[in-house]
Amino acid sequence: MSLADTIYQKSLDLPIDKATEVIDFIDFIKMRTDSKTTIQTDAQNIKPSNLYQAFEQAGLIGCLKTDEQLSTTYKQKLNFSHKHGKNT
Repeated sequence: MSLADTIYQKSLDLPIDKATEVIDFIDFIKMRTDSKTTIQTDAQNIKPSNLYQAFEQAGLIGCLKTDEQLSTTYKQKLNFSHKHGKNT
């Protein structure tokens, strides 16, 4: 017996309201699967912005290596005043 036949046979024993829930669930799964495919396709078609490309060409993408949490230490990591003769 195929999977479709098994689903059909099992659905015959269900009350109408439960069978409707099964149909809704199948539609939900199909929609979720279709949207994941769309998201993956969209992600593959995204091209880097001109700003990103300019930063990458300037060597700014990936120029700072750190394992720290930059949300709290970014000022220290990005402080280049020593290069300009200023001590802060």
